[in-house]
Amino acid sequence: MKKSGFKITARDSQLLVDLYKHRFLTVSQLKALHFPSMQTAYRRLKLLKNAGWVASFTVANISESIFSVDRKGLEVVAAALGTEVSDLRLTDIKSKPRDYYFMRHFLAINDFRIILNQACSLERVKLLGFIPDYCGERTEKGGIAKYIRDVVCDMSAEREQVSHTPDGVFALEKAGKAALFFLEIDRGTETVSDNDKGVLKSLRFYSNYLIDGGYQRYAKDFGIEAFKGFRALYLTTSEARLANIRKATFGLQVPQKAKQFIWLGLFQDVTSESLFSPVWRSINPDDNKVYSIGGKT
Repeated sequence: MKKSGFKITARDSQLLVDLYKHRFLTVSQLKALHFPSMQTAYRRLKLLKNAGWVASFTVANISESIFSVDRKGLEVVAAALGTEVSDLRLTDIKSKPRDYYFMRHFLAINDFRIILNQACSLERVKLLGFIPDYCGERTEKGGIAKYIRDVVCDMSAEREQVSHTPDGVFALEKAGKAALFFLEIDRGTETVSDNDKGVLKSLRFYSNYLIDGGYQRYAKDFGIEAFKGFRALYLTTSEARLANIRKATFGLQVPQKAKQFIWLGLFQDVTSESLFSPVWRSINPDDNKVYSIGGKT
């Protein structure tokens, strides 16, 4: 098929917008968002790639090709979003990360985002927005100042600060009530019990962040007057890993109530059908209750 005869459909336009918003997606992820079958997905993506709208690359030990928006596709994205190409992130079409661990983590975040969107449609919950960790502004030195990176004071240690960048921040609205969530993808590679790095450090951050109230800065981002609090959601790999994380929290010098707002779940238990069901447990090892972000019991 010649490029001159290729026409962008409404589905193509939405696919390019989703690809832009998610930055990198595999064929199966794009299939989950837009296609009835893998065969249809492969066929259409091949046409889009040959026409210069999308690009693809591979990463060692990841079986699927990974897609991103190519420069020509940004024109469609800009038109769909009612903006100019110059206002879009252009770094995404240049960057093709090849690190396995980075990409597995990145794709796991997008797996959750897809599940979240599908679950909201099923439950009639409104997704007010999702801010990924890579959003930010380029600094004078060429780095990225991440928008969702924050710093809090550890109230158990005088003058000690804890910095952290979540994997994502999102807000939901149901029956006129809004709730704020922070996402953490734990693939079992980070240390659990070190107070100054890894999982326990992030738990220190959230425990103090809840008390500090700095999370209220997201109210403006999601068009809310104020949030009553937040939930930090950790997705992890196994029951053993989950138990180890809960055990590590014995050393957290924070009010027990703060521990009730940080929840753990297993990748295998979280689907578009179950996301709003009781599949979450707090980090408090003495708490036997199973929680739901949708209020179900």
